[in-house]
Amino acid sequence: MDGCRKNGEGIIKSFGTLAALFFFISISHADFLSVNIIEKEEPPPTVVYGASYAARIFAGGVDNFGGASIRYRAGKHLALGLKSEIDITHTGFLAGGFLHYLPSGELHKELAENFVHLGVDYIRIEEQSPLFSIGYGRDMLPWKKSPFGFRMIGRIEYAPAAHLFMRKSDGLFGLEMIKLSNVDFAIEIGVFVY
Repeated sequence: MDGCRKNGEGIIKSFGTLAALFFFISISHADFLSVNIIEKEEPPPTVVYGASYAARIFAGGVDNFGGASIRYRAGKHLALGLKSEIDITHTGFLAGGFLHYLPSGELHKELAENFVHLGVDYIRIEEQSPLFSIGYGRDMLPWKKSPFGFRMIGRIEYAPAAHLFMRKSDGLFGLEMIKLSNVDFAIEIGVFVY
């Protein structure tokens, strides 16, 4: 044996090599360069105000409505609201309330949130009637912490009054035809702020 091994330098050298190996393995598995910042999750907005355009399709035509709404979030998954709309195409209006069930309850985290819509309204176009609606919608934020968002809803609406939705047209041989309906399909596009 040589003199280096007798003094214990060989053991120190192999210990140093082993320590260096452990050091490089720990660096390769360490995550000290990326800082994991836990972002505080913001709750969804409690009160939301909005303006919207709704197209109601019935009896082979479209009526245009403009309106405003307010929605109060009663819990993470439940919201209640009021709305009013004016019929731009004809003389008429709509006023009522709605309930939204929000399954995810995380608008700020996902920047979008789907909901189920249930509504009861009072509508007056040619005649007056209650109007019951069921639909599906989506709230969307353009970016994180945006002070406004966009809303889209598709609804099927039913009015018990048989002659509420009426459309006159020139039929065969120029005879005036009247199409009656008590069901319509509504597409609503809107903007909301909170």
